[in-house]
Amino acid sequence: MREEGLVAVVVMNHDDFRYLFGTDRSQPRALIPFEGPPELIAFSGEEPELRASLANGEVRVFGSVGGQIGDIVGRLREIVAAVGSPPPGERPKVGMQLWFETPAFLVDLFRKVNPEVELVSSDPVMDPLRAIKDPDELALMTEAQRIAGLGMDRARELLRPGVTAHEVATEALHAMMQAGAERTSTPLYVNFGIETCMLHGRQSPKPLEQGELALIDLTPQVEGYCANLARTFVLGEPDERQRELLATYRELIDEVRPAMRPGATVGELDALAAGVRARHGLAEFGVYGIGHGIGLRFEEPPASTIIPPHRNLPLQEGMTVTIGHPVLAIPGFGGVRFEDVYRVTPSGGEILWPYPILPELAG
Repeated sequence: MREEGLVAVVVMNHDDFRYLFGTDRSQPRALIPFEGPPELIAFSGEEPELRASLANGEVRVFGSVGGQIGDIVGRLREIVAAVGSPPPGERPKVGMQLWFETPAFLVDLFRKVNPEVELVSSDPVMDPLRAIKDPDELALMTEAQRIAGLGMDRARELLRPGVTAHEVATEALHAMMQAGAERTSTPLYVNFGIETCMLHGRQSPKPLEQGELALIDLTPQVEGYCANLARTFVLGEPDERQRELLATYRELIDEVRPAMRPGATVGELDALAAGVRARHGLAEFGVYGIGHGIGLRFEEPPASTIIPPHRNLPLQEGMTVTIGHPVLAIPGFGGVRFEDVYRVTPSGGEILWPYPILPELAG
């Protein structure tokens, strides 16, 4: 925090809260001053449980949201006073994660009630801490991938003419929740036919037909840690174009996986993937961002499809990164994707939980 010039970090998102405190709340709130123990922020009914779980730190208790906001404003003023005045023309900096799960209305409210501080991203502080997964984290992510495989098994069983995406998604979610998933980090994407072109998809409204592609993307979580398993199936014998798309994506994975070593960048991995597409005459249908980091957040650095400069972030040994983020899609026809999670090692990507690529289904 000192290196980044932050006087405090305010936590209002699930992933940082779980990483720092080993637990989660429906409304995670904490304040970490530049000096001294962390301070959890909770309503009165939560106090006994939090105090029992917190070895070192304080619990600030509130009876109303207004009281909570007022006390945080006062506490930040105390911290700023302890740090001393910043250089002329500058304001003290407070960090906060500004990603998907930090509510925008709370960010806006924080800025309004704390005009004397500058709110900045806490990523430069938190990302280096979270980048390398320890054995316990890897075990949870591996279990999440295993559970995703159970959901994929159930989904695959249901892929027959006339089945709806809603039916497939419901049964896959049920299988994963029964196996121990807490929730999913994204909606369940079950796309049929032309809708397999979608990068993030939805649940297709039209039932599956003979000969169509079906793309399923599952993201269960175990103790907050995310899985990402995507597979594409074809109902019946693939036609020539479908077969070419399926074969290209499998070759793409085989090309990229050995190169997923410390020091490699997503940009370099994208170049390998582009070479595979070019060899198959599919160069124009590529989407960059072949992989992304994953852990307590569904997309962690490198997240180059969201933040283009992340294309140049070097991978580190022990990072967990996907291969298979983009869909290889031909507009007006359909698309395919096979996605798994790998650990970065000196010998390439080490898959956390192998799941077969068996796209052909009996019609």
